[in-house]
Amino acid sequence: MKTKLFLAAIICATTSTKVLGQHSGNYNSTGNSGSTYSNQNIQTIPTSYSDENEMTITIKGIYNEKATYQRAVFSILQIGKTAEETNKLMDERINNTITRLKNLGNEIDVVIDFISFIPSYDYEVQKKIFNPKTYNEKPSGFELKKNLIVKFKNTNDLNKIISICSQEEIYDLAKVDYITTNIDQIRNILHEKVLQEYKRLLAEYSFIMNVDLSKKKKKIIDASNTIYPMESYKSYSAYSQAAINFSQNSQVNNIKKNNTQFYDGAMLKTHSFVINPEITEPAIQLFYDLTIKIKLNEDHLPKNTIQVNNKYYIITPTGTIKALIL
Repeated sequence: MKTKLFLAAIICATTSTKVLGQHSGNYNSTGNSGSTYSNQNIQTIPTSYSDENEMTITIKGIYNEKATYQRAVFSILQIGKTAEETNKLMDERINNTITRLKNLGNEIDVVIDFISFIPSYDYEVQKKIFNPKTYNEKPSGFELKKNLIVKFKNTNDLNKIISICSQEEIYDLAKVDYITTNIDQIRNILHEKVLQEYKRLLAEYSFIMNVDLSKKKKKIIDASNTIYPMESYKSYSAYSQAAINFSQNSQVNNIKKNNTQFYDGAMLKTHSFVINPEITEPAIQLFYDLTIKIKLNEDHLPKNTIQVNNKYYIITPTGTIKALIL
């Protein structure tokens, strides 16, 4: 009975190890990252340090924000023999698309952005008495370009929008913008969270060092940034290669590996905290860093000391000013 339990434990342990490996994803396979699973010596990232003269505290925060709405931009090209025909064909495609998009709900808003309308030319040969051949440009057709801008709130609606546009041969999705209307409120929340973290650390370090750091002179350096999802995508090549030769004369033909992209937003690893870490869809990420330099050893000068042009003077009880030699 003990033997059966022992074997069952081994099987469970082996199964668990395989499951963990599968959750890594293809990006971490040997062909892409050049590494295999092994125990690592983790190096910590210092956020506070000091010497006998100065102490530095750095606090970094992230706020993950879902887009209030998104804006997809589709590029449309229409070619026709005449200007009238070109405009008519373009209008038909756009009007049919807008009608179908409106059926998705009131949250869908569509705007048409005109880009260009130019003729295309061929050359015709005209015979003249004094000049045997003269080549002149002659309009052979027209090229009309417009952008279809679709505003929507639900991320999953983009698949439906692409499907509707493709029915009118609108395939070129130029970009997708992520917009938030809460940017000022988010920054205030992020700044307040950083300030709370600073107060907590200042109290802890004051207790550890047995010094009231709140009364020391300080210098402040802060920085902020906003990263949108389109800036956080990474690309990699799918890794798959045969490792077996069935005979010495067999030949292995390696197929072209597929290039793909995935969203890779900033993580908590190099930051003090992150707000809304549970968001799984591509998010707008706001960053705020605060660095405080605290002067530990201050210059101790006599009372009533005046500093002028890097020279020190002392006022005597009788009101006389004398230079202080240091």
